[in-house]
Amino acid sequence: MTRVCCAAIVLALSVPSTAEAQIPPSPPGQPAGELCVESSFAPAWGFLAYDNDSFALTPSDFGQCLSMTRLGLVVCGVKSGQVLAFEALGGKLAWEFATRGAVRGKPLLTADGLFVASSDGCLYRLDPTTGKATWDKPFCADAGFYSDVAAWGGLVFASSTIDKLYAIEATSGTFRWEAHRERPRLLSSEGVASPVVHGNRVLAGFSDGMLLALDAATGNTVWEFDLSRDIRGASDVDSTPVVVDGIVYTSAFGEGPAAIRMSSGELVWRASEFGASRPIVSGDSLITGTADGMVVAMRLSDGAVRWRTRLATTAAASPVLVAGAVVVGGDRGLWLLRQSNGAPMVRLALKHGVRGTPEVAGRRLFFVGGGGTVNAVDILAP
Repeated sequence: MTRVCCAAIVLALSVPSTAEAQIPPSPPGQPAGELCVESSFAPAWGFLAYDNDSFALTPSDFGQCLSMTRLGLVVCGVKSGQVLAFEALGGKLAWEFATRGAVRGKPLLTADGLFVASSDGCLYRLDPTTGKATWDKPFCADAGFYSDVAAWGGLVFASSTIDKLYAIEATSGTFRWEAHRERPRLLSSEGVASPVVHGNRVLAGFSDGMLLALDAATGNTVWEFDLSRDIRGASDVDSTPVVVDGIVYTSAFGEGPAAIRMSSGELVWRASEFGASRPIVSGDSLITGTADGMVVAMRLSDGAVRWRTRLATTAAASPVLVAGAVVVGGDRGLWLLRQSNGAPMVRLALKHGVRGTPEVAGRRLFFVGGGGTVNAVDILAP
């Protein structure tokens, strides 16, 4: 692992709208006022949605944001159950909508509306310009939704915490079909893999280690693969699949990620990282965070490790790519890593860290902080 100088920027939220960065004193031997980085964070705005200190001894928020570029808005779900829409440029609150549970999954915007799944067990359809509900009533299941929302052919899909994937008619909120598997007694984490649509197939991971490719129209199983087969540790699939060039990349919690042929469900290769997050693909590399605080880049062809970086966090969240760098969240904030070798360049320190996956819009990141904040941060190139 390469160790390099990594400066920290402290994000101090000025309620309710403005966030500012403070650069700490320079390390010994480094000129004052200079950061030994290739790129850096520049906080643009912030909003305090609620006081997370009252939620738990170690608060966290897995909420995510969606950039609605055409409308000039960004919409974010947060732990308090709110769905908040902001002007993307300046952070002015445009509208808000209240659910009865934490909103952890990423909202989805389609021609049929804005769809939000909540841990209150309901899926909501909203007008993206006003935030008003547009179904007569939400679609509600018998357990909470933690997943992102996906869509295909007039249907929307969401996965619940009891291993049920639902297909719902987008215009009416009517139930179409569900896929369900029995949960094992012992689970290693509270995560849920989000459904992913590829062509006319829906990919869904379950707690028993099964990855299913389903017919999007009917819910019939096209193929299945047991990600828990021959692995050490927990079987649950918490890593949302990613499909690139006909290969599915996902992971069981105990070991992964695995590369599987989309056409047949055949295993191509499998790595042995613990608690691998949803990966990203850049060129011929697959990059993932792990539950033990690593960020790992692997060769797409066979999973061989290219670089590995340990961060000062209990777990590294799902990475994103922005301005040629890798951004990863953890319990001390956001890290900016060099894509070529994983070397940390700078850390944006946030109270209670960042658990969700940041939304990328050009060089701007939108994300929910563990302290109950919604934040916009720009990436500055050298």
